[in-house]
Amino acid sequence: MLKFIVAIAALALAASCNQEPSSPKRNPRLPEPSALAATMQAMTADMEALKIKAQDGTLTLSDVESLRKAHESIKTDQPTKPEEIKESFPSFAEAYLANLDNLYQAIQNKGDVEAQIEAFNAVITTCESCHQQHCPGPLERIGGIKAAALAP
Repeated sequence: MLKFIVAIAALALAASCNQEPSSPKRNPRLPEPSALAATMQAMTADMEALKIKAQDGTLTLSDVESLRKAHESIKTDQPTKPEEIKESFPSFAEAYLANLDNLYQAIQNKGDVEAQIEAFNAVITTCESCHQQHCPGPLERIGGIKAAALAP
């Protein structure tokens, strides 16, 4: 009988070890995010991930090229509620991409860490400016992405 119990326990343990972790489930009552919302969620995650690199002055040209490529669609992505997008949005989208280009230049020019932090924060400031007019909900989170300036 003891062998039977040990065998069952071993099978149960083996079965539990072979299961793949479940991915988080979306609430079926919530609609899928619009293309613009999905891009902005990716932008937030990307910039949060690069904040430490910006503070350390270790951002690379490749980092910024990847951002530029991944976020280029902000100009054409469809919003959740098109009627709520103001005429100023395309200008903000262009300014965001232009500030990514400025960040690229700061890295390419081998500027000091402070110049890279300033360029990184200019990208985030563009996001804040846009969200002050279009969707203020994430302003606090966006502000938290800014890289800390170097101590004097």
